[in-house]
Parts: sequence; C-alpha cells; structure tokens
Amino acid sequence: MGSPKKFKTAVLGGTFDHFHKGHKNFLEHGLSISERLMIGVTSDEYVKNLKSQISNLKNTYQNSKSFEAFSTRKKSVEDYLNQNAKDRYEIVKINDMFGTTLSDIFIEAIVVSKETLKNAKVINTMREEINLPSLEIIIAELVLAQDGKPISSFRIRNGEIDKEGKLYVDPSWFLRNLYLPSKMRKELKSPWGQIFKKIENINPKDLIITVGDETTKAFNNQSIKPNLSVIDFKVAREWKFKNLRELGFLGNEKVYKIKNPAGSVSGKLFKLAADLFKNIDYKDHRIIQIDGEEDLSVLPLILTSPLDTNIFYGQPGRGIVRIIVDEKIKAKIRSMLNQFITRGY
Repeated sequence: MGSPKKFKTAVLGGTFDHFHKGHKNFLEHGLSISERLMIGVTSDEYVKNLKSQISNLKNTYQNSKSFEAFSTRKKSVEDYLNQNAKDRYEIVKINDMFGTTLSDIFIEAIVVSKETLKNAKVINTMREEINLPSLEIIIAELVLAQDGKPISSFRIRNGEIDKEGKLYVDPSWFLRNLYLPSKMRKELKSPWGQIFKKIENINPKDLIITVGDETTKAFNNQSIKPNLSVIDFKVAREWKFKNLRELGFLGNEKVYKIKNPAGSVSGKLFKLAADLFKNIDYKDHRIIQIDGEEDLSVLPLILTSPLDTNIFYGQPGRGIVRIIVDEKIKAKIRSMLNQFITRGY
C-alpha cells in the first residue's frame, strides 16, 4: 500500500519537452507527496508563443525549431508514469501558467522548481482573490548535469547535453588533439546522412553549415549563404582554390584561421566550434579556414551544434550528404571520438 501521502491531490506543470532525467525527478517528487498528481502539459499554442520569445533572442533561434509537439510531450510523460503510477495521475492540457489551479477546489499543493517559484506565488495571490485557499508550495530540487549545471530542455535542444545530463563534448578535448585510429578509417568513409545529387529543399531559416570547398562553393553559387563554412582551399587534398572569392564569398565574411593536422580534430578547432555556437545568428556568414585538413571537422560540428542544424559535406563520386543533427547522431559521434587517440598540442 505504501506510506500515507501528505496530500490527497497535488499539481505541477511544465512543457516536458525532450523528456529528461530532471522531468522524471520532478514527477517522482510530486508522486511522493500526493495520492493523486495533476499534471499540466503546455499546449502547442503556448509553445508557439514561447518560440516567438526565443526567436527574438540572438543565438537561441535554433532552439525554437526543436520543440516537440504536444502529443509527443504528453506521451513521454504517460509512458514514464504508466510504469509504476498508472492510476495515480491525470494530464491536462494548459494554455497558461495557471492551468486548473484557479478552478480546481481539490488541489492542496503545487510542486515547482526554484526557477518557477514566482509563478506559484502569483497563483496563490489569484486564488486568494477568488476566495480559494492557498496551495502549499513544494520546491523540487533541480537535477544537475555532468558539468554541475541543471539539466534542461533548453540545453538538450541547444545540443550541449543528452537526456541523462551527459555532455556531448568532453572539455578535455579542447586541450589536446584527437587522432583518428586506423581501425576507424573505413567507418568514417560511410555517409552519416542522406545523399543528394543537387541542392534542394533548403529552408533559409535553418542553421546551415557546409564542410568542404566544393560543397561550400555549390551553396554560394546558388545564393544560399551558409551560416558557417569550413574550407581549406583543397579538393581531394590537392590545392585548387587561391582565395575566398573563388568559392563564391563576397569578402566581408568573418574568417577564423586555425590549424588542424591531417587525420585529426585539433583541440583548438573543437574550442572554436563550441564558442561559435554560443553566439551565432541565422544572419551570420562565418568561415573557418583550415591550415591542414578539414576532413574530420564534421565531427566537432555535429557535437557542438544545436539540434536540427543542417550540415552538408561532399561524398566523392556520389553527391552531397545532408546531416540533420539529432540526439542519435550526437551520441554516435561522441562514442566514436572517445575511441580517438589523444595527444597534446
């Protein structure tokens, strides 16, 4: 039967986007204090308004694309709770922070985080105004990621961590070069996305990255300006281009020059990629000019970019590969890089 709960009915709410370890802890906290838990899941309309707010913030616009639909978010909550609390919860769609808290007379407590405590106080003020008793406010602690910062859906959409809070990028990789083991060369030759013979169906509002001179030139020639391009003036390791204008650039782009030895991902390249994605806008057109080889630069770009980033690179004799960055490929590349040989600068 379990021990008696403090409250008969408690309520909590959230977007529950990219359902993660922190969400699980939040729900478990609510279940631990109540016999029945009312869960408000924000509607798509609510999220749409949130997207608009996010889109107005530079360097976070990409996150606005990556929100999951209400049906997906609701199902994630249901799937988790049905494992051991099937008859103890109810999910309601909410369009604002109040949900059912101003109409349900049976709710006794509200579970929040420190970040949303102010919302609970507003709710209690409103309840008092309509002669409903105040809810007891219960604060659930945030769950921390591997780096000691809170796990959040924002950080997952931003491509920093997975749903368990594990970092995609080992900070030690910024301090050394990672060299490709010979046993993995064949694996890296296989395409990691869909191959296209021509450039098509490009959304200018997507975050677009091109890797390789021919691929970059093809985009520029079609007046599709990548937000970030990685070039080295070579094709098949042979010098082919002399300057940026030959690749279709205007000459006013921000250029970052960096060394990257053949068969490696340098720590400096990794750090640069991470820094660029902290402050990038869809109107930006930046270039990483490699002294050495850019062949493996796709790897740090996948790991440091936000979800839904579009990365394009050439597949010799076959066409252009398009990677749409998601959690699955990030986890795959993280696993691969953990097998690379590390050396200092």
